[in-house]
Amino acid sequence: FKEIQIPFWSHANGMKDIVWYTPTKQQDGSYSVTVKASDHENAYGTYEAQLFYVDSKGKNQFVKKAFVNRDQPSADLTITKSESDGSFTIRATRLTGLSGFKGIQIPFWSHANGMKDIVWYTPTKQQDGSYSVTVKASDHENAYGTYEAQLFYVDSKGKNQFVKKAFVNRDQPSADLTITKSESDGSFTIRATRLTGLSGFKGIQIPFWSHANGMKDIVWYTPTKQQDGSYSVTVKASDHENAYGTYEAQLFYVDSKGKNQFVKKAFVNRDQPSADLTITKSESDGSFTIRATRLTGLSGFKGIQIPFWSHANGMKDIVWYTPTKQQDGSYSVTVKASDHENIDGTYEAQLFYLDAKGNKEFVTKSMVEYHKLRPTGTLTIQNNNKETGTFDVIISDVFSPKGVQSVQVPIWSDKDGQDDVIWYSGHRQSDGSYKVSVKATDHKNSTGRYHVHLYYVQADGTRVGVSTATTDVEFRQAKTKTQAKIKYVNPTSGTFTVEVDQAPQGRQIKDVRVAVWSQAHQENLHWYTTPSVGGRTEVQVNAANHGYRQGDYTTHVYVDYTDGTVEGINLGQTGLSPVVARGQRDRVLRAAANLVGVTAGSAAHRQLVSDYNSVKPLPVGYTVKNSDDWCDVFVTTVFQREGLSHLIGRECGVERHIQIFKRLGIWNENGLTTPKAGDIITFNWDQNSQQNDGWADHIGIVESVQNGIIHTIEGNSNGAVRRQVYRVGHGNIRGFATPRYY
Repeated sequence: FKEIQIPFWSHANGMKDIVWYTPTKQQDGSYSVTVKASDHENAYGTYEAQLFYVDSKGKNQFVKKAFVNRDQPSADLTITKSESDGSFTIRATRLTGLSGFKGIQIPFWSHANGMKDIVWYTPTKQQDGSYSVTVKASDHENAYGTYEAQLFYVDSKGKNQFVKKAFVNRDQPSADLTITKSESDGSFTIRATRLTGLSGFKGIQIPFWSHANGMKDIVWYTPTKQQDGSYSVTVKASDHENAYGTYEAQLFYVDSKGKNQFVKKAFVNRDQPSADLTITKSESDGSFTIRATRLTGLSGFKGIQIPFWSHANGMKDIVWYTPTKQQDGSYSVTVKASDHENIDGTYEAQLFYLDAKGNKEFVTKSMVEYHKLRPTGTLTIQNNNKETGTFDVIISDVFSPKGVQSVQVPIWSDKDGQDDVIWYSGHRQSDGSYKVSVKATDHKNSTGRYHVHLYYVQADGTRVGVSTATTDVEFRQAKTKTQAKIKYVNPTSGTFTVEVDQAPQGRQIKDVRVAVWSQAHQENLHWYTTPSVGGRTEVQVNAANHGYRQGDYTTHVYVDYTDGTVEGINLGQTGLSPVVARGQRDRVLRAAANLVGVTAGSAAHRQLVSDYNSVKPLPVGYTVKNSDDWCDVFVTTVFQREGLSHLIGRECGVERHIQIFKRLGIWNENGLTTPKAGDIITFNWDQNSQQNDGWADHIGIVESVQNGIIHTIEGNSNGAVRRQVYRVGHGNIRGFATPRYY
């Protein structure tokens, strides 16, 4: 052979890069040649070499072939980001296939900016053979999203040859932003947690404002970093005009250039102050319970106020109440209609809270209709007997919101202006109604129009008027038949009066005999005999004549007529519980009662005048005559006989006696007062209404007060000592004196 030839090429290029090399013979007889990939278009993959010798004829003769693989350039390319400073560290490791390279180049850019921020970096070779470079997001417009790095090596011809690419995602700055409100003090706690993507930030800023104020109340807050890495700040609604509705907070971080970068926003609603306000009425006792529940939005409030009033009074009865806080957080107050003039109709309550500055802030209002329960009762007149002059009063539908303790029925005739008034107590029937039986004989035999009024004594002791009625009464028997009855019963003094009336068209009465006893076998029987005085004959019965025994006293009346006939009338039984007089008051009342029935000109009357004149000096030096008015002589002498003149003084003129009462300090000018037994009562007949302060012209002694009726014993009452009755507050009453008894 003349020489050796070796053709060499890359499979990748399909032999278009084939080069025939002439190897050099070596000392050991081998042949060798070194070739460059750059002469073969730097192809990668399989390369092939074939061995030829040139024979004696100059022809190439094939001997052998061999193959080699040229690896593709490769490396591991990684990008590590640092959120804290917004940097990226790019590392190329395990570089292979970079034959004859002159250097490494790494271009880096953000996809968001479309490669306009690309920078070619020359990494530094490290001791372990890797290459590394650190770059900043700030050099790439601080873009967010995907970043790309590519690895190039510079080949022997100075050209950049691509090796590898890598990607990294730079997260958009994010955080959780929460706002927690406190209704109790009107504050908001704003917290930023889980902060990411805030590379190289210098600080955190949180602007906060109310939508209601259109950002004019905006405040930029610098939150405090917490141990867990979160940021927190507490703000007050009062620094934002205490607005209601939506509030907004935004989270910004201050970047490396000092600019505010938006991260997140959050919202919170500050509820308008609200509550449920209810009014529960109790018409039975005239009260209202006002309750405020489910209170919200009352931030930092100092107290609750509830004004309450009736519409009927145009707010003139308004009262501001401070309710009490209950265990369940509600507020409650109970008020009375009586504090608001007890008006019927609409009542209104409003709820206010006192804010942090002490101002009243309206929350809500509520209304209720109120109509107070009134006592009811129906008066029905039954059994009106025109012969006997009797009738029954039936009281039904008895009700009072305060309860009914007793039923009282004052009844009187038109004749002589209530001088025959009697307060009856209703008797309860099995059906729940009440009944009163009325006799004309108990009303001075008056006929014509009778007035019936209904009163209740309520559970609290007050008396209230309920209803009225009238009825016309005839008493035909009164014209022909003698009438007898018992009046003025005083059980404790042991006295009562038997009245016998002459019938205008009946037989003429000569004498009246009354038999009275209480013991079973009439052991204490006593006969009272009184001659007729014309129209009405009165017989005074006193337990003193019957041994002061307690019990039921039977009364039989025997009327002796001038024609010699006798008529017996059984008046039934009368209960007496006489108490022997011991105290000064009892002695006076007993002495006065013993004189009932004494008539002007009688021996007993003349003795009264004589006893009065017997004590010297005489008041004003005047000696009383038997023909003089003697009402005050009666009062003065009763006390004189009991040795008690020092309690009331001595006088025969009522007006002068009042001056003595004043000097003694026992006078009461108010005729509306309810007196006590033993008091002195005075009258002025010239005035019929209170206050009566005219000239006093009559006087008597109060025997008792029952059911609003004053029972008296009076001298010179129609020419005799008589019992009389008046309602409390009667217009003719001038005033009272209250002796200092013991």
